[in-house]
Amino acid sequence: MNKSIPDKWVRKAVYDAINDMVVDSETIPCYDSMVSEGPPPYAYTLLNSQTSDVDKANKCEWLWISTILIDCISIYPDPGSGSSLFIDNILESVRDLTDEIELDVSSGLSIVTRTMSFPTPPGGGYELVDNQAVFRRLMRLQLLIK
Repeated sequence: MNKSIPDKWVRKAVYDAINDMVVDSETIPCYDSMVSEGPPPYAYTLLNSQTSDVDKANKCEWLWISTILIDCISIYPDPGSGSSLFIDNILESVRDLTDEIELDVSSGLSIVTRTMSFPTPPGGGYELVDNQAVFRRLMRLQLLIK
C-alpha cells in the first residue's frame, strides 16, 4: 500500500482540535502520550494508544482503519473533593471538537467515516492516587481513511 501511514496525521488533527479547549471556563491542555515537565495541570487530555490497520475489503482501493484513544483526566488534591460532572463536560467537548476533524491535505489522506466509542476506564473512572481524587473518561475515535 503506497499511502502514508495515518498515525501522525490523525494525532495532529486531534491535537489541533482539542488542545487548549475551554471547558467550564478552564483551559484544558492536550499532551501526546504523557505529561511533560513539572506537575500536571489539574485537568488535561492525553493522546494514548493508536492503531492503523489496512482494510482490504475494497477491491479497487485499500483503506486504513485508524484508532486513537483520548484519555480525559481531572485531578483534585483532596480525596473527598471533585465531581465527575467536570470530567463529563471535558469528554463531551472532546467528542464535539473531534466530530468534524479533517486530515491535513498534504497527507494525501481523507476520512471516509468516523466512529466514536466510550470505554470505561480502569476503576470505573474514579481512583485515589497519592491521596488525590482522579477522574477519568475515555473516548476511542475510529476513522476509516482513504
